[in-house]
This record gives sequence, structure tokens and C-alpha cells, in this order.
Amino acid sequence: MGSSERRERHRRQVRQSIMDTARSIAAKEGWAAVSVRKIADAIDYTAPILYEYFESKEKLLEAIREEGFNTLKERFIQIKELYRSPEKQLLEVAAAIWNYAQEAPEVFQAMFNLEGAYSASKAAYQAELDYTGNPVWEMIATFKPRFAEAVNKTYREWWVITYGFIMLKLTVGPDELSGFTETLYMENIRRYLRNAL
Repeated sequence: MGSSERRERHRRQVRQSIMDTARSIAAKEGWAAVSVRKIADAIDYTAPILYEYFESKEKLLEAIREEGFNTLKERFIQIKELYRSPEKQLLEVAAAIWNYAQEAPEVFQAMFNLEGAYSASKAAYQAELDYTGNPVWEMIATFKPRFAEAVNKTYREWWVITYGFIMLKLTVGPDELSGFTETLYMENIRRYLRNAL
């Protein structure tokens, strides 16, 4: 491995370490507690070095948001390859979104500007709502083939039902008393699949 490759690998590792540390602080103390200074102290770097990787906290949050959507997309692709029935695929996708929000609520907060994890960038949303090569869009299109615009509309509705429900759960309260339970979530997903697709 050449020196330029080593430098690039080191750069990727430091960048990932910054993101992982920010997530860890947010998971323990909330996004309001995340600062460049705190991250720098945790990974034993100086703040100016961190700014070489992320020029602001907002840019860091944008990268975490993108990483969250990419993680989910990888899971969706695995689901698409694992199951043949589009209905089963979509149920598994819904469950994967739910599970990810439970596994990494701090990432989900960054994905949707919740709990002080604000980034004004819309780039990740635009990428996710791009239908080209989108595994969930393809599942919906296979489930009930129709004109592309009808599939696009259904895909946008799918976003509202899946991500919207979980955003409400995280906003209103994570406990069962909020009423936003996994059971209610999956009931709504099944109802939607029966009626809309």
C-alpha cells in the first residue's frame, strides 16, 4: 500500500471516529451536548484538526444523516434479495426502519432534525426520494405494477407512514404510554398494504 493510500485510509478512519464519537455523546447526553471541543477531547485531537474534516457541527450532522440512510438502504437491498414476495419485502422494510430507530435513536434524530440535531441540508432527503435504483420504490412497483407517477406517489406515502410514525414516537415519547407502539405501527403498515397497494 502506497503512502497516499495510507493517508487516505487514515483520513477515513479519523472521519469515522469523529462521527462515532458524536453519536456516542448524543446517545448519552443528547445532541445539545455535542460540540467540536467535546469530540476533540474524547478522541485526543485538537479542535482545528476536526474542522479539517467537518467545517461545522451542521456538516457533521449532515454526514451522520447520510450514513443513517445508507445503512437503511443496505438493509433494504438485503431484504429485497432475501424475500420474493413484495408484500413480505415491504413488511420487512417497515420492521427494519422501526428496529433501526430503536437501535440508534440518536442517528434517527440526526436524520430528521429531532432533539437539537439540526442540519438545514436537504441533500440526503433528495437522494432518498430519487426513485432511480431505489429498492423500496422497486418493491412498490413490483407489488402492484402501474404508471411510474402512481408508484412515485405511493412511495412518498410510504415515507409518511413509516418515517412519520417513528418521528412522532421519538418526539412524543419513547415509552409505551405514548401509544406509538410497534404493534400499532405494524398494524398501520399492514392496513396500508391491503388498501393502498
